[in-house]
Amino acid sequence: MQLLDAALTREFRMTERYHLQVRLEGFNTLNHTNLGSPNRFVNEPQFGTVTMAMTQAREFQLSARFTF
Repeated sequence: MQLLDAALTREFRMTERYHLQVRLEGFNTLNHTNLGSPNRFVNEPQFGTVTMAMTQAREFQLSARFTF
């Protein structure tokens, strides 16, 4: 299974007391498909076929945090 998660963080100081942190996180950043196990039931027509992926598609989230 191949996954690459990444995060970028930047902090801005407004004054000595106030800070703003911006964060961007990416999950499965390369969007690599990890296939599930093949169907193992011999009596079904889908025997030996892969019908689903094990991991989610690429996702990003952006957040901000203000500290005072």
